[in-house]
Amino acid sequence: MNTLTIEFFASSSIPQNPDTEAVMDFLTEPESVSRMIAMSKVGLPALAGVVSELENRFTNSNLFPIHHNAPDSNAPNRRNVGWMVRFVMGKYGWTPIKMDSFNDRTRLGRFSKLFGTAAVYEKTIMSPPHEIVISST
Repeated sequence: MNTLTIEFFASSSIPQNPDTEAVMDFLTEPESVSRMIAMSKVGLPALAGVVSELENRFTNSNLFPIHHNAPDSNAPNRRNVGWMVRFVMGKYGWTPIKMDSFNDRTRLGRFSKLFGTAAVYEKTIMSPPHEIVISST
């Protein structure tokens, strides 16, 4: 578990177990954060940058499935993924944009088989607690 994952579960009501920890660790990987920020910069939902890999890796998790084959369609788990993304994006200075007067979500469409909507983010904190640094050698 990385430090952002530990920090998240210290303040979250989402049940902590090996599967939720794995999802959070995935979402906090620099590559994942970079892809979520890239999508946000072009006005798309942050989740669009990682949802394909997220679905491939975690659809059938034992303790945190995100598929639709359950009495509640595992909707709470997909909603919890949204809270995880919100936490991660906030640490890098990004907050959800209000799409209309009611919510901050928009359709994911072609990006996802399981998630219907996700938040679009904008950079609002210019000196966030965390930064992604891209370099080449």
